[in-house]
Amino acid sequence: MKILIISDLYYPHIGGVSEHIYHIANKFEKMGHYVRILTGKIPGGFKPDERRVIRLGMGVSIQWNKSVGRVTIGHDLLKARKIMNSFDVNHIHGGLTPTYPLLTLQMSEKTKIFTFHSTFDRSIPFKVFRKPLLHFFNKIDGAIAVSETAKESFSKYFPGDYRIIPNGVDIDRFTPHFKKQKGTVLFVGRLEERKGLKYLIKAFKIIKDRGRNLKLIVVGGGYRKYRMDIPNGIKNSIHFTGFVSPEALPEYYKRAEIFVSPATGAESFGIVLIEAMASATPVLASDIPGYRIVIRDKENGILVPPKDPSAIAEGIITLLDNKKMRQKIVKNGLKTAQFYSWDKIAKQIIDFYYEINPSLP
Repeated sequence: MKILIISDLYYPHIGGVSEHIYHIANKFEKMGHYVRILTGKIPGGFKPDERRVIRLGMGVSIQWNKSVGRVTIGHDLLKARKIMNSFDVNHIHGGLTPTYPLLTLQMSEKTKIFTFHSTFDRSIPFKVFRKPLLHFFNKIDGAIAVSETAKESFSKYFPGDYRIIPNGVDIDRFTPHFKKQKGTVLFVGRLEERKGLKYLIKAFKIIKDRGRNLKLIVVGGGYRKYRMDIPNGIKNSIHFTGFVSPEALPEYYKRAEIFVSPATGAESFGIVLIEAMASATPVLASDIPGYRIVIRDKENGILVPPKDPSAIAEGIITLLDNKKMRQKIVKNGLKTAQFYSWDKIAKQIIDFYYEINPSLP
């Protein structure tokens, strides 16, 4: 079938939505489907699959859900409509924003699938504009949420049937590696407030004060407004890599002895958690709803209270010193990663298409 994936968020914008779209597009093509991605023009050089990307309008950054999102402006509406209606399925990713998502729901005459990614406690825009947005929501033929927390976030404003189909992991790219660099702790994520890096840095100070010399590798780019206070005593223990290409990223997971994600909230799933698990790297993460979906405490990872440097420090030391627990977490983490392989996720999505519209090619 011909599948058009539509999103305001796509590479070179780095994040979970872009990652999700990229991998399901790859898997759809391997299954024999024709795939294109409709998005806006975004500054930046990282464009791994531009051959299948259609860019109409300009993507501009906005502050949204304690993070940086994007909306697309300056659309060629007639061209966009023509493109949308030349495909069998229009699969929209993101939220009910007044750009590509709402335009597609209004203009498309094809099967419309919508994947909701975000997790949030409340949304003032959704509360204020709930009535007109329901008009658009009711045009969705099939709704998907990447997790129960994402479903709960949207369904309190837009009740309906949501199918839970989670994010995934590329188990061909992230593979088990058991020779770790001792004392190496890894963080992967955008450098922004909700990712909680400052609490991990504070934990490193606590660990240093206890006489333990560890190394923190911070992988990810950031935004100018984000600032961190790094104590002098641990500056030499922290290495910032900046943006790392997808080809190079698996090596960081393989070498790390522990992976830590100290996010403070607004996470719907946590792709980074299962990337670490697939690499046989034990995971320590914040005890937040989106992460509890993936991690069973002391089974396939360790959960600690968010914004608690002391708990993070204690968890890291426990993982380093308790070999038996570490081996158990790694073993169960590998099983978890297999469950979330992109092959399985892509098949679930295609099956959902046919469930919604059995007459699709």
